[in-house]
Amino acid sequence: MNRRGGGAFDAILFDLDGTLLRVEMTEFIPRYVEGLAEYCRDHTKPKKFVRAMLGSIRDLLKNAGDGVQTNEARVCSYLHRELALPETVLRETFRQFAANHLDSLAGMVKPIPLARKILQECLRQRVPLVLATNPVFPEFMIQARLRWGGLDDVPFNFLTSLENSHYCKPQVGYFRDILAHLGVAPERCLMVGNDAEQDMAASIVGMKTFLVDTWLVDGRGSAANYDCKGDHSQLQKFLQKQFEGA
Repeated sequence: MNRRGGGAFDAILFDLDGTLLRVEMTEFIPRYVEGLAEYCRDHTKPKKFVRAMLGSIRDLLKNAGDGVQTNEARVCSYLHRELALPETVLRETFRQFAANHLDSLAGMVKPIPLARKILQECLRQRVPLVLATNPVFPEFMIQARLRWGGLDDVPFNFLTSLENSHYCKPQVGYFRDILAHLGVAPERCLMVGNDAEQDMAASIVGMKTFLVDTWLVDGRGSAANYDCKGDHSQLQKFLQKQFEGA
């Protein structure tokens, strides 16, 4: 990727949930999976589907892929192994859910007005933006959250989804794949996120990091390695300073 501006950074990666919008994922994911189960009840019992789908998500997060299979293919394989569920059935389940059930989750997502302002300031600096959300959801589910969070008009250069990713955060392969896609050096990238373990793992590959602590997720007891830390207001000031000094 040719550098298009922004001075301090050739790309900025933003986490989504808890960083660009408000949502409680410990509630959102079960509601999402239970909704999917209703559109698969002709093929398997809903409770069995829920257990298997949640298991497939845990598998993506816990075990790194081989770099060949997409996360979508891994979920399909997992559900076929656990439920003998054909891939075509899972795809139809996603389609039916997206068409008929999606907006039932809208009330769980709340905008963060300052996050939108921060993205707009980055765009004015012509900095390429990546939506670096953990790719355990299909793209339609990511686009829906962007819409509910008032961010669907933001022209991200790339977003990570179940369909196009081979790894998940905090696996280093996730960040290396993004770097390869963008064609940029890690030290010229900034990862912004609120999860101390998952998002700040970007530092392992050499990215700069900013830990947003407005709605902090810290599963490792403050063992994260980050360059800067603060709330959304401090993030905004940090980026403004970077842009002014470039």
